Amino acid sequence: MLVSRYLRLILKDICTHSCLHHFLLEFLGTALFLSASLSAVLMLPLAAGKPGRDLMSAGNQSDLSHPAPPLSPVSPAGPFQVALVFGLSIAMAAVSVGGDVHINPSVTIAMALTLRLRLWRAALYVIGQLLGGVASASLLLGLSRDLTPVLNQVSSGVHLHQAVALETLATLQLVLVVLATVSIPLPGMASPLLIGLAVSLGHLVAVRATGCGMNPARSFGPAVITLNFNNHWVFWAGPVLGACLAAGLNNLLLRPRRSGNWWAELKQLYLLTDKQQPVALSPLQ
Repeated sequence: MLVSRYLRLILKDICTHSCLHHFLLEFLGTALFLSASLSAVLMLPLAAGKPGRDLMSAGNQSDLSHPAPPLSPVSPAGPFQVALVFGLSIAMAAVSVGGDVHINPSVTIAMALTLRLRLWRAALYVIGQLLGGVASASLLLGLSRDLTPVLNQVSSGVHLHQAVALETLATLQLVLVVLATVSIPLPGMASPLLIGLAVSLGHLVAVRATGCGMNPARSFGPAVITLNFNNHWVFWAGPVLGACLAAGLNNLLLRPRRSGNWWAELKQLYLLTDKQQPVALSPLQ
């Protein structure tokens, strides 16, 4: 009886207007971000006068008999341009949809682990983000019938453990920046710009090795549409590990809580009653 009652309260919490509204915002924000960033990436080879593949798939050839030529960091379709595209796109999406969206399952996981979000709401938001990634990849089919350039793959010569380490590092610094913007009062436009810079930095670190997933929804959408899940686990393991490490650093070192305060906040977050009271969460919840 107690379990069934709690499950009913969880379902009631999920079906609230605020939860469903945030689910739709996550879907829309992720679709907007990835549609803008990935469509720009698809256009990079054309702008640079290069048919077919671009930086995102350089070295990720399934046919090793025709390797892609190395790209210069200062080439028209180099990593700086890709990093700029993704950084500006995430800032644009955050401003357009609202500063309280995550647009990244890694960020949502970190928010749940730092007691800013209930686990079942986090699961719902992640579903919305993944659906947004699939929707954006579907839209890209109208621009190009070949989505290989935007498919995250581990580059030839990069070991899987190296790819996981790079994805973890890129995600770690991004989530730490997001958690800092949550905890420190900042002017209205500062948070999206700082997060955009962190996304750009992650791409500069990992784009040549993995295409820079850092966001499982970004990797999931093109993988579903192309039905190519080769080493796809890398783009979940790295970002999830990075999110967990960032949450642990935040809880234990950067903004530590006393054990009593942590337990009190945990009970407050997951205390459900028939008359639900809104839980005071962070501005970026």
